[in-house]
Amino acid sequence: MSKKAMRDDQALRINLSWKNVLILICVVYTLLTITSSAYALLVGITTDTHFHLLMRFAVTTIGIGSILIFNLFPSWPLWAMFALHYIPTMGAILGLVGVSSFFIELHPNAYRDIFFNFTVVYLVIAAIFLFGKKLKK
Repeated sequence: MSKKAMRDDQALRINLSWKNVLILICVVYTLLTITSSAYALLVGITTDTHFHLLMRFAVTTIGIGSILIFNLFPSWPLWAMFALHYIPTMGAILGLVGVSSFFIELHPNAYRDIFFNFTVVYLVIAAIFLFGKKLKK
């Protein structure tokens, strides 16, 4: 990798403080809840369980909180960091769904749904971050 590419890669690093992680968790959770509630109301679903809301918060916290992994390996290539971040984070979320199955009955497509929902949100946030940093340059 050339020195310029390494500098560009370093400039795209995610370097968040604990305070910023907590703020980002709150913002993403709020946006996800508003979007989900609006969609549910549009399709005629007028209730949401407290468990579902708490699970959404847990998934958001795992996803955003794990961004701190990026700070642990600052010299790794960005693509490796995204892979390192996504794989254990998705594993933790699937594990959370598995544990929740001991307390509630899961939808037959629960694992598939959380996989696709988390992956889409992950890709959107990653794209916003990457393109936002590139536009600032």
